[in-house]
Amino acid sequence: MTGYTLYTFMIWNLFLAFVPWFAASIIYIKDTKRTIPLLLLTLVWLPFFPNAPYILTDLLHLGNRNWRSAPTWFDLIMLLSYALAGLTYGFVSLQMMEEKIIRAKLKCKFAPVVSIVLIYISAFGVYIGRFLRWNSWDIVGNPSSLAQDILGRFTAPSQHPRTWAFTLLFGTLLNITYPIFKQDDLKLTT
Repeated sequence: MTGYTLYTFMIWNLFLAFVPWFAASIIYIKDTKRTIPLLLLTLVWLPFFPNAPYILTDLLHLGNRNWRSAPTWFDLIMLLSYALAGLTYGFVSLQMMEEKIIRAKLKCKFAPVVSIVLIYISAFGVYIGRFLRWNSWDIVGNPSSLAQDILGRFTAPSQHPRTWAFTLLFGTLLNITYPIFKQDDLKLTT
């Protein structure tokens, strides 16, 4: 509409939010008893899951508006549209994983507690992505540096108050928001 392509990165961010939904959808729809495909899809889902709520942090770009090609409200609506779509992908994928893996496969009676923990882990993932600039694929591409950066935050937490404040607050926001998105009975037609 404006002729500027400044926010085209949002398409990529939405694709990254789509990945955990896609992996969880395969697990949800394919009722496989084989452990290896379930494990592989879960190993795809877990590191990509933080990409879904990560899109919320793209609202920070509203504060960096040095151009005036569109009104601020236009950018806000566009960014919120991407953020809500990404958040929906993430929460639906979490709900599918909760039902098919945590409850059905692992027989965990405390699935909601596991989901709460996964959301806080995801909030930590958002922090290391947004502020430390790590990506999901760095788990494979640069695992030692990533692990060193993460381990430093756990071995000396008092030296990283911003990490833990963001993780706690953002994780709490997501944990408050998740039940709003969550449907009581997730019934997909196959």
